[in-house]
Amino acid sequence: MERANVPSIIAAALTGMLGRLCVSVRNNPASIRAYWRMLIPVMYRLPDRVVAPSEGVRRALVRIGLSRAKISVIHNPVDVRKSNPRLGTHRGGRRYVLGAGRLHRQKGFDRLLRAFAQTSVAGLELVILGEGAERGRLESLARQLGVASRVHLPGVVADVESWYRGALCFVLSSRYEGWPNVLMEAMAAGCPVVSVDCPYGPAEILDGGERGLLVAEHDIPALARAIARVVCEESLRARLSADGRRHAAAFAPEKIAHLWLGRDPKGCSRHTPG
Repeated sequence: MERANVPSIIAAALTGMLGRLCVSVRNNPASIRAYWRMLIPVMYRLPDRVVAPSEGVRRALVRIGLSRAKISVIHNPVDVRKSNPRLGTHRGGRRYVLGAGRLHRQKGFDRLLRAFAQTSVAGLELVILGEGAERGRLESLARQLGVASRVHLPGVVADVESWYRGALCFVLSSRYEGWPNVLMEAMAAGCPVVSVDCPYGPAEILDGGERGLLVAEHDIPALARAIARVVCEESLRARLSADGRRHAAAFAPEKIAHLWLGRDPKGCSRHTPG
């Protein structure tokens, strides 16, 4: 986003439009290249508003020198479908856990593979949707771990929601995020979720572990145990599925749009940082 934000700030300054400009930081600022990160406290104080998708991102921006008063937190929206989810019955009755995202180091699919290899649940498979430069390394790791026959990487798919609905659980294994949309999408589809507590977003989305299982970021055995627990405990899956859909409804597009427009959902109060 910085490659768009910085030129936009310069253009707005030259045309006298800074008061109408809003820029957004969508990911953990620590992941931004150093030369862009050095520009943030200088350049990002000029627009009218900087939007962060999570409280974690806002705190990180403050730590690198941006005024807290300049930053608003507006979470990403998610579409909650009205149809009832059917869990664990996707594509020929296969029982699988699901990951999704770019095949990139950020997404931590190597950690997911290691955790999956430790679950020891009979007949369980792992599906990772998405494409990227890490495909070859992930396939090689699956072979090394002895789980290649139970790991599937179908690439980019058109019907992601049906994969959410069919999975026994969705697992987020990222090393860093800003506000992971896939976690909210899974919850909206009624899929129970397990996540590592990476910076930033999962702890906020899951209310510290109330809406899904949240495990320490580098604890692969704990991630394996959490996956196995959700897969094996039907009552837990049912609770997380229902809680997740209810929670996701709070982030419906029509509710989030009011914050971007500077009004609350009931009318006309100006949105200010909390």
